Amino acid sequence: MNRVWLFGNSSNQLSPKARMLIDSNSYSLNQELRKMAVRGTQATLSDHNGNFLMSSNGVWIANALNDTMMNGSGLNPGWDVNAHPNGLLWDYGNIIIPFPGDPDKYILFHQAYYTDIFTYTYLGGTHKSIIDIAQNGGLGAVIEKNDTLIVDKMSTGLAACKHANGRDWWVIAQKDSSDIVYKILLTPNGVESIATQNLGYNQFFYG
Repeated sequence: MNRVWLFGNSSNQLSPKARMLIDSNSYSLNQELRKMAVRGTQATLSDHNGNFLMSSNGVWIANALNDTMMNGSGLNPGWDVNAHPNGLLWDYGNIIIPFPGDPDKYILFHQAYYTDIFTYTYLGGTHKSIIDIAQNGGLGAVIEKNDTLIVDKMSTGLAACKHANGRDWWVIAQKDSSDIVYKILLTPNGVESIATQNLGYNQFFYG
């Protein structure tokens, strides 16, 4: 699923970037020319055979040809993208998950700031966008975009793990300077619930 990693933060398409291909016991790093630059935020997805399907830098979504996926521009509209048009700076600010029960659909969870970071409020949003990979001749199309799930003072980063039922997913986001985590439950019905849990100890400021 995550066989491909992208490197290179230059917005110049003629400036060389790189792609790392990871196998079970080896990796290869190859230079390439690519439209998408990555800064801090990156999500990539390959199918079960290792074929590259899509990527996102928090600003837009690219298809397997490294071009803009149909309806894939305009992620996270607002201050953060305006300030970082070549890729958001959030560490682990994107994550792509197979949509439970539908082999053609994937869901991108993504984060961005709402307020200027120099105010030190770190008010941010956690959103979701849905991709149907079967559309546009198998290159995919974004069929739902920028659906806001959480607005709060957030630390950077998302994590996900498979539900014990082997089908659903838990997606976790961290509230800034707090012991609270948000738990997003993804089922075949979509986002089934969003709840919070206290960890019992505060996290470091901002993350």
